[in-house]
Amino acid sequence: DIRTVEKALGTVCYDLTPRQQESKVFRRSLFVVKDMQAGEVFTEENVRCIRPGYGLAPKLLPLVLGRTARRAITSGTPVTWNSIG
Repeated sequence: DIRTVEKALGTVCYDLTPRQQESKVFRRSLFVVKDMQAGEVFTEENVRCIRPGYGLAPKLLPLVLGRTARRAITSGTPVTWNSIG
C-alpha cells in the first residue's frame, strides 16, 4: 500500500511547463513609475509592482530599494538588472 501512495503523490517538478511559460507575462513585475535620473536612488515612491511581467520579480524589491539608477529611466520602464547601478 505504501508503494501505491508513493506513486499517487508523483514527483516534484519546479520547471515551468510551456503553457506556464507563455502566461508568465501576465504576472506582476517591478516597474519605474516616476522618471529617474542617473544616480537617483530607487525608493517605494518610484518603483511599483504592476503587470505585465517584463521586469524583475516582485520578491526582488528589497534588493532593488536603496540602490541607484545606472542611467536615466523614464516612467513605465520595467526594472532590469541592467538599469540598477
